[in-house]
Amino acid sequence: MLKSIFAIVFLIAGISFSHGQITQADQTKKADFYVSPTGSDNWSGTLSEPNALGTDGPFATLEAARDAVRELKKSADKDILVLVRNGIYILRETIVFGLEDSGTENASITYAAYPGEQPIFSSGQEITGWTKVTQDLPGLPSRAKGQVYVANVSNTFKTLYDDEGLLPRAQSKAFFPEEGNNGKNRLHFPKGKLKNWSNVTDVEIIARPHHAWIVNILPLKSVDENTGIATTSLDATYAMNRLHFLQETPNIWVENVLEELDEQGEWVLNSKTNKVYLWPRNESPVLAPTLLELIRVEGKIDKKGPKDIPVRNLHFVGLTFKHGERYTLDPDDAGLQHDWDMFDKDNALVRFRGTENCSIKDSHFLHSGSGAIRVDLHGINNEISGNHIEHMGGGGILLCGYGPGTKDVNKNNLVFNNHIHHVGEIYWHSPGIFLWQSGENRVANNLIHHTDYTGLILSGCMSHFFMRKGRELTRTIRWNELGHLPKEVTRQDVLPYLHTHDNIVEYNDIHHGMLRMGDGNAIYIRASGEGNIIRRNYIHDMVGETLMQAAIRTDGGQTGTLIAENLIYKCTSQGILLKLNNKAENNIVAEVIAPPRGYYLSVREGPMTGASIQRNIFYSTNEVTEFINELPPGKEGSTEDRRGRVLARVMDADTDHNIYFNKAIPEMGKELLKKNRSNGVDINSMAVDPLFVDPENGDFRLRAESPALKMGFVPFDMSKVGLIKK
Repeated sequence: MLKSIFAIVFLIAGISFSHGQITQADQTKKADFYVSPTGSDNWSGTLSEPNALGTDGPFATLEAARDAVRELKKSADKDILVLVRNGIYILRETIVFGLEDSGTENASITYAAYPGEQPIFSSGQEITGWTKVTQDLPGLPSRAKGQVYVANVSNTFKTLYDDEGLLPRAQSKAFFPEEGNNGKNRLHFPKGKLKNWSNVTDVEIIARPHHAWIVNILPLKSVDENTGIATTSLDATYAMNRLHFLQETPNIWVENVLEELDEQGEWVLNSKTNKVYLWPRNESPVLAPTLLELIRVEGKIDKKGPKDIPVRNLHFVGLTFKHGERYTLDPDDAGLQHDWDMFDKDNALVRFRGTENCSIKDSHFLHSGSGAIRVDLHGINNEISGNHIEHMGGGGILLCGYGPGTKDVNKNNLVFNNHIHHVGEIYWHSPGIFLWQSGENRVANNLIHHTDYTGLILSGCMSHFFMRKGRELTRTIRWNELGHLPKEVTRQDVLPYLHTHDNIVEYNDIHHGMLRMGDGNAIYIRASGEGNIIRRNYIHDMVGETLMQAAIRTDGGQTGTLIAENLIYKCTSQGILLKLNNKAENNIVAEVIAPPRGYYLSVREGPMTGASIQRNIFYSTNEVTEFINELPPGKEGSTEDRRGRVLARVMDADTDHNIYFNKAIPEMGKELLKKNRSNGVDINSMAVDPLFVDPENGDFRLRAESPALKMGFVPFDMSKVGLIKK
């Protein structure tokens, strides 16, 4: 069935070189130490290859080089360089860099790929001893008979890989939960969909519980086939009912049962018999990951106290990381917003936890079960740049500070020029980039595409979670630092403790997001502090068929955000969704895909006192167009919508100098202006062709005679958006 162990080299090294961004260390500089698969940890590590006598040469492991650097630091305060040679480094333990591995204020320590070479770090362990299954396997579909192989294993795992990447675990077709008293750990299921399998605790439920924005993976605890009730050993984020806004979309699956092993590439693990079953899709070796984290840089964290001691001036350049395990929720986990990720969780290939002035650059992350990069808790002045992140089970990059309180030490980081795509392949809700309780960062020139949910998220903690209990957000709150809070907590009460503030998100290219989930966006901000700027981003071709919200969205309770100079083109449903006193200025929103909706600007929560809707160009050639959408009152004459929020009205914002033009229905813009002017806004706005250079082909530069220029619209240079070639 499977080729020899020597083929593992090609499996792990099977990486596309089209990334083209890896910049290796200075080729003229001699390293202090070298690491190579041909080396030995008993050698000096000072030679780049073994000498002729075979008595000295490079180290064999990164750990040995790390330990040698520690010794060298004692006698030399200088920059130290370790070059890692081409090859595969199989890790059985996470490589940890601590305070003793710090650089100094004047001297850096760098671990980099040898010039022109590609060192690969993997935790994949080959499974051997495969034999074809010849006896009947109870429940195995007839089409799989004669195709399945079995091997003995001594450990459990949630993911497997071959040379094409992630192997899909056997999964049922989606089904609806039955009506009943469903809960976070209780599911009423249709007859025959679940069984009391002998290894029931190996079986997992994949659930989109009630809301379209989250996926949970929950181990079964018990199944009662008579009552049709199953329980899980962990709680879902919400009760496992049908999807609220997608009632006709089935939202429950079962994984890891032989009855569903019916396609090439699928597999099932039975931990009671210590056997794994696989219908192989090719003859390459099969790898099981053994680690969640491959590298962790960790300072001295005083988690409950006011001060940490970070690792400083430590850098990683040009390395490749593969084959990490999929994380599983723990009972004591603390969820970020909607459980889109977990607080201070060991679920990324490279994790900075207590760092300053450290970096991960020009590296490649791929084919792994969880996330790529995390900067947790104390993280200041770090740089994540030039990386290629693809085919991850979790998210791309997460900056995750301390929970709401006075400890604000995750900030001033640079997330720059990263190419992120096909993330969230297991946990669909995982974004490309996620900032939580992290401020004053610059997130720029990243290319994010082919995500199942939102491309980029800025988030903190909503005020109502200060009055709740549970996994989501509440467990992150630093109660001892808050002082007295009123019984009914408002945003103003907790704003000083929300540290996702004063971020600049600019020059990012985001497309083809929202491919599987619902109620999401390209860029999303909620429950963050103020002073965040979202500008000069290109958001386009958000063409997923599921229910999408907006290209850029400020959500409930968010204030003080500037959305400016963005180009939004061919996005489904809505362009910009605005709430409260946020500002939308100098944006181009063109060709919103509709139905559904077709809203170019939606206003959703008032009062909008202090909000600004100025100098925007709204351009359509579609008859299904609504330039500005406002919710109706919940009841006739009410000043609140159906959810009890103050009605949002553009007449309460500073709304003027906009262009509304529908080429298919030119009168549409004029009718809107008539209405708005009667309410005292859009006095200087126009319903005219803005005269783009070539809008049919996506060129939204303005001609010299454009009326938008005469109204004060400021052109922005889209050539600076996206990845910068080196």
